[in-house]
Amino acid sequence: MGKQMPDFEAIPYSIRIGVTGHRKLENPTAVEALVKRAIDADVEKLFPEESRRKIERLRQAGTTPISFRVLSPLAEGADRVVARAVLDYPDARLDVVLPLALEDYLEDFATEESRAEFDELFGRCEMPVLLRTRRIENDSRDPANQAELRRDAYAHAGRYIVDHCDVLIAVWDGAPSRGRGGTAEIVQYALERNRPILRVWGDSFEVLNRSRNTGE
Repeated sequence: MGKQMPDFEAIPYSIRIGVTGHRKLENPTAVEALVKRAIDADVEKLFPEESRRKIERLRQAGTTPISFRVLSPLAEGADRVVARAVLDYPDARLDVVLPLALEDYLEDFATEESRAEFDELFGRCEMPVLLRTRRIENDSRDPANQAELRRDAYAHAGRYIVDHCDVLIAVWDGAPSRGRGGTAEIVQYALERNRPILRVWGDSFEVLNRSRNTGE
């Protein structure tokens, strides 16, 4: 009698959600709830018709699970709020995108509580993306140059997330960026890339862009 073939879990169809947004939020809990409402109401509607039909066929067949992946740098504020919102969905996965070497990145978190929150979420990522592995101090000892390198790194991380997500959630007040790699700059980059965008702010959400390109 031959060996019984093992049961394999079906590979899920992943919808990749990227995040950009402000670090300071008055009510993170309310923003998290609003992000979930936005996901439930609009995420699948943002895709081209061909993609929506494919998702619906998979859902009706019931053999391929549909799950979310969230791409986030896990900075304070929006990055963590959106990550937690997405991770509340069944089988969701976190893909962390770090703009800096871990030691440099941790310097951006002023409190032990913030670092502990980062560590907890970071531990839920199986394979983080490290966009920069060298310490800033190894490339420059000049404080002005170091600050420039940091700004470049954050801008690179924002563009990377846009390039690798299916839809971008922007927790954004609508104001211009206050520095390179800021939320407004990343939203503009996403518009140029024709990436579907959901803007979340205050007590409402809106679609800033829906892709009409079937190749997206």
